[in-house]
Amino acid sequence: MENILAQCDGGKTIMKLSAINAVLAALALLLALPARPGHSAFGENEDRMEVALEAMERLTPDLTAPPVSFAVRKNDPQAGLFSDGADDGSDNVGAWQIQIYDQSGRKRSFIQGVNSPFAAALPWAGISSDGDPLPDGFYNARLVWTDSNKRVHTTQKISVSLFTPLEIRNLSARKLRLKYTEEGLVLGIAENLIFKSGQSKIQDEALPALREISVLLKSYAKNMVTVRGYTDSSGSSRRNLLLSGERAARVYQYLVDAGIDPGRLTYQGLGSVRPVASNTTETGRAQNRRVEVVVLKKTI
Repeated sequence: MENILAQCDGGKTIMKLSAINAVLAALALLLALPARPGHSAFGENEDRMEVALEAMERLTPDLTAPPVSFAVRKNDPQAGLFSDGADDGSDNVGAWQIQIYDQSGRKRSFIQGVNSPFAAALPWAGISSDGDPLPDGFYNARLVWTDSNKRVHTTQKISVSLFTPLEIRNLSARKLRLKYTEEGLVLGIAENLIFKSGQSKIQDEALPALREISVLLKSYAKNMVTVRGYTDSSGSSRRNLLLSGERAARVYQYLVDAGIDPGRLTYQGLGSVRPVASNTTETGRAQNRRVEVVVLKKTI
């Protein structure tokens, strides 16, 4: 969900989050109902199954590529449910969720959103619903969505193979937020893991996580890296820009001192722009106060 909301900014974020939360709350209640085995998106007749979930697994040691990406395939290109263009029928989709289950049938992870976000592949980092790295192995996944009449539809389950590089698994264990974007791999460090409120000195408690990041960057020595600091919307814009810049600079300097080539590194403070959550609640503001180390797809 975070990936979907990351593009929102300013006052638009609050309005969008409120609308999305309302839709997802309704979806959560519907998805709690048990699904019928083999129930297709358009009825039990397999000839009418127009939508199928597909999984693309990473086959190369590309750090910036997610271990698994999901996509939706339509057997009938005229069906229109997830197609592009003005007549795409996206109004039929109220909210959707890709659900990942282990071999015992326990739901372990999910990706969710609203409307029709299927223009591109949806990355899955192999992280559980609690934010912990899942064990390597085989999982099952399905797509569930509600239509404009709040009816629940589901695709058949597919098998997914998960393999997470050790460096990524170690980062997840340090409670870093992993996100795969078009830029590359984003490693998010929450403020309370690295700084005291309003300060830019790195706390000792953050050093193990920063060491893991430096190990990762040394293992993938050709990728460019940028460090970005963010704040919430409290206080003045000038103060927020200064504080976010100071924090990004501290992390940048740590990485240089740890042996990362400074020619690969840049940093910037962005203040309160690009919030990942609403600034109207303390929980949301805490999520927005962060530093991100972005391992770019661009190489030297």
